[in-house]
Amino acid sequence: MRRKGLLAGMIAACMVLGCACDNGGGAAKEQGSRTEQEKPEQDGTESESPEAAKGDSKDVSFPLKESVKLSVFIPQNSDVVDLKDNVVFQDLQAATNIDFDLTAVPGQDASEKLNLLLASGEYPEVIMGTALSAQDLERYGVQEGILMPLNDLIDKYAPNIKAQLEEHPNWKEDITCSDGNIYGIPTVDSGGVGHVNSPMKYWINQEWLDKLGLDMPETTEEFKEVLTAFKTQDPNGNGVADEIPLTGAINSWNADPYLFLLNAFGYFDMSFYYLKDDTIHSILDQDYMREGLRYMNDLYANGLIDPAAFTQDNSQLSAIGNNEGVEILGVSGAGHVGMLFDINNVERYHKYAMMLPLKGPGGYQAIPYTKSVSLSGSNFTITNACEHPEVAIQIAGLFSTEEWTVKGQVGVQGVEWDVADAGTFGMDGETPARIKFLQYQTPGQVVDAWWGTYRGMEPDWKVAVQTDGDIMDPANFESRLYQETMRLKPYAADVDPIPALLYSDDESTAFTQYKTAVEDYAKIAIVEFINGKRDVERDWDSYLADLENLGYGKMIELIQKTYDAKK
Repeated sequence: MRRKGLLAGMIAACMVLGCACDNGGGAAKEQGSRTEQEKPEQDGTESESPEAAKGDSKDVSFPLKESVKLSVFIPQNSDVVDLKDNVVFQDLQAATNIDFDLTAVPGQDASEKLNLLLASGEYPEVIMGTALSAQDLERYGVQEGILMPLNDLIDKYAPNIKAQLEEHPNWKEDITCSDGNIYGIPTVDSGGVGHVNSPMKYWINQEWLDKLGLDMPETTEEFKEVLTAFKTQDPNGNGVADEIPLTGAINSWNADPYLFLLNAFGYFDMSFYYLKDDTIHSILDQDYMREGLRYMNDLYANGLIDPAAFTQDNSQLSAIGNNEGVEILGVSGAGHVGMLFDINNVERYHKYAMMLPLKGPGGYQAIPYTKSVSLSGSNFTITNACEHPEVAIQIAGLFSTEEWTVKGQVGVQGVEWDVADAGTFGMDGETPARIKFLQYQTPGQVVDAWWGTYRGMEPDWKVAVQTDGDIMDPANFESRLYQETMRLKPYAADVDPIPALLYSDDESTAFTQYKTAVEDYAKIAIVEFINGKRDVERDWDSYLADLENLGYGKMIELIQKTYDAKK
């Protein structure tokens, strides 16, 4: 990590190895041990990378003949072995011959810490695993020159990334900044449609349904009847009223109890807006939203929703699912059932089934479903402090291959996964299998993988995960999730994908202010309407007034204006 004062930071923005200047003109000499070389003038169009200025591509294939040092900022997640001791990370060092100088920050603090570093002038050569928005790339890339343009580096040193961008020109368009440069490599999840395409799921205790002679609920009224039976009819048979009909968790992956359920009344997701027929539609101020909150308040008032669902984290949720002895969990939201309990407890794992979207009183029955591959942030960037950008870019390229994608998400070959058995097929029952899981991460398990730490532009690998025998076997966990999600596809909400939008500086500031204020307020208000701290009849008008004062309407207008300009 390099420390730059104010003057040094200004100089670095125009250095050869310090990325393109946004306004062009002038030249500067490189400093320190680097070869002195003038920076080409910029003309406001696509900038040359530092390596383009040096001439032909270098032979920098991995492992490097001579080790180089590379400083990296990266989040450290609690379910991943400390990165300095991580087997996959050690394999990465051996495979590349790079001496990594890591700044590993707890995942929940990573974005804030990174912004402070970038603002202070003290930052590493590479940023991995911390998503930067389009506005961040404009600021730190186009305007301040802190981030290095990657166009030429991708062309020369990352052929698999180049191939993906050529195959998907819309991806390239989405990640290209206003000056024609690419400053960040996004995450592409799995290269195909997997269970992340519809993560709002409810998991229900099928054994309790069978014991009580109940069918899988299909409507909101039937769901209330089921929850009532779970609460009052002692389905676990221990003679104690310890059953929890419906629960969930906050700050987790789609475990908030209202996400799935509010979609029975109308379209709902946590962006609080959606696109349909070229029009941005609001969610929070709609009558169907009010009706959904009214319904959930009724459930809560009747003791059918666990009060802890709005305060507990995923570890506390999984403790409910893993309750020793009898099951006490009836229904819970979760992106996947493995968030609720140890899936290696086969007996318990087999008892829970995924619910299909419920039909609401108005006949609406749908769920958010991403029908195409989505790009998530810019999870790999190179700063103007980088001494060897031609080496750095190849790390992003490496984690865009199947081999390192699997290592990064699953772990160590021979421990967490291995080569698939001959003649077996993947999750769709048609694709020849290439890998098989030996074990799967369960809540609280710490693994030698980079799951949630860094993910690149992944190829379509999950469809090739071996599915052999009983789909309910824990070894087929990913396959089960895939097949369950395919059952949700017919219920995909009829909305359009929103492209990446780029706001002007002033509009970006306004949008961020609106978005932060609205989201913070809405999350609190939703819970308070459900738990009765606010009355959905008496307090609705004041809630709408608060939204207006916080700029919700202005935010929707700004999104619409920016979308129209992009068309």
